[in-house]
Amino acid sequence: MNTKDNLMKHINTKEMVFQDMPKEENTNFIWGDFINEQVIDDLTHLVNEEPYYLFTQDGRSNRGVDKNIKDSTDTYLPLLLNHPAIQNYLTALQEVLEKYLDKFPWAGAYEGFKIKKEINYQWYAPGGGFKVWHTERSGSSSEDQNRHLVYMTYLNDVPDGGTDWFHQSLYVPAQKGYTVIWPADWTHTHRGHVSETSEKAIVTGWYEFT
Repeated sequence: MNTKDNLMKHINTKEMVFQDMPKEENTNFIWGDFINEQVIDDLTHLVNEEPYYLFTQDGRSNRGVDKNIKDSTDTYLPLLLNHPAIQNYLTALQEVLEKYLDKFPWAGAYEGFKIKKEINYQWYAPGGGFKVWHTERSGSSSEDQNRHLVYMTYLNDVPDGGTDWFHQSLYVPAQKGYTVIWPADWTHTHRGHVSETSEKAIVTGWYEFT
């Protein structure tokens, strides 16, 4: 089922009647669900045991490499790589997206969107992290302008290493397999919660308008 079909489950096809739309109690538009741990383990194994498939570099923000801003090692997982670890993750992620759109159908009301770029695997040593407040769409560059939703999956448990959202005053703990989706704009300014004692790994990326 595509995103437009999701929306049409809830509204009149001739007229979008606002009062007929389902009202989700969660209005911060940050929502998540767990992905099966075997899918997570397979993805981690791919990066750690089969790295010859993949490109790895120091993590960077829109300001380039600056470990005072983002201190990570990033590995890029190509969508077209026909590896079961990647394809199984994308299937599981799609299930989370469909649940998200059931809760927030207006997120799928407009132009089509999909994952267009590589999945970004990010590993943080103790003391590492994306340390500053940031948003996923912060300018007019081709890298930013088409981003619609963000996805992120925690690959390990980190008791003090989740994510903070500024405007929502929300902290989401890092729990293995937990996958969060949220809007890409300034309203959802966020930062990683830096753990001084534990390493942390995530995969993340964007749904972009097509």
